Amino acid sequence: MSTQKMTRRAAMRLIAGAPLAAGVAGFPTVTHAADTVKCINLGFVLGIHCPPTFGILDECPKLGLQVEMQRFQRMRDALQTISGGTGDIGISEPIMLLQSRQAGNDIVIFGNHYLHTTLVVVVNTDYIQTWKDLEKPDVTVGINSQGDITQVMTIGGFLKHGGDLAKVKWADVGGSGTRVRALLSKRVQATQVHFDQVPEIQKSGNYKVLLVPHKEYDPWVNEVVFARTDWLKEPANRKKAVTFMKGIIIASRKATADFAYYKNTFVKYATLKEKDTMPEAEIRAHWNVLSREIGVWPTDNAFRLSNFEKLLPYYRAAKAIEDKPIDLKAATDFTIVAQALKELG
Repeated sequence: MSTQKMTRRAAMRLIAGAPLAAGVAGFPTVTHAADTVKCINLGFVLGIHCPPTFGILDECPKLGLQVEMQRFQRMRDALQTISGGTGDIGISEPIMLLQSRQAGNDIVIFGNHYLHTTLVVVVNTDYIQTWKDLEKPDVTVGINSQGDITQVMTIGGFLKHGGDLAKVKWADVGGSGTRVRALLSKRVQATQVHFDQVPEIQKSGNYKVLLVPHKEYDPWVNEVVFARTDWLKEPANRKKAVTFMKGIIIASRKATADFAYYKNTFVKYATLKEKDTMPEAEIRAHWNVLSREIGVWPTDNAFRLSNFEKLLPYYRAAKAIEDKPIDLKAATDFTIVAQALKELG
């Protein structure tokens, strides 16, 4: 991690986020343009989201594509909007999209929004020293919800270390702030929090990080870009999808290479109170971890079939994906990113 320390206040500002409606506070709604696309996304922007958001809304127009961003508070809303035909391109977690395909929705994943995650698994060492300790009857593992990325992320590490899932107790707790409170109050003994929150948690007791996703998985895939298969088959729409991914890749490359560029994306799009007065050193510390240590904005988008093949067993173990065949090749289209990279050079 970076040697620069964040205060609790700064950390919470960086990860908290607040939903915004489309068309306000830096999210323009495009109503008239020759080449447009409607993107459905979540209603908050954390530090990890800022460069791809900038790429979609600021870099894409330079390439001839205007993007209307409509935001919802739940990823499921984004999925339903795209599936229902009132949106063109969506951003969601891969687990939910594969679930949707199993349910008969013909959607296809065609790129990464970013890679890895800022979440880590933290445990109370008064109860837990090793992964096997998650099996203890007095241990409860807090997650956001059954079958979502927080549970799958934890299950993957647990199974790699020989754990018995039948012995683990899970509790649906909600967002990272709620999970922190549950951990500190000993309602749960293990949970997922953002890396920024760990130093402050450790001031309150005996806690340690048990899992760091970018070190445990190769890689962890958190949010992807998708569309309906029929929409993507249209040549004009495929061209839009290529430009959309070019915008994300351009911003990813620039944000990784240049702190000033990242800072600009952060100040413009992060849904954080007091961000305009946040000390530059705190923003830089966050950027150092994201760009240098984790590598969340890969220069080639790192969109590969093998990424999903490696994670699929953990999706199944969490019962997030039904125990029946799923055609990952049909669920993904790698030609969009390949064309974007070809055009960018």
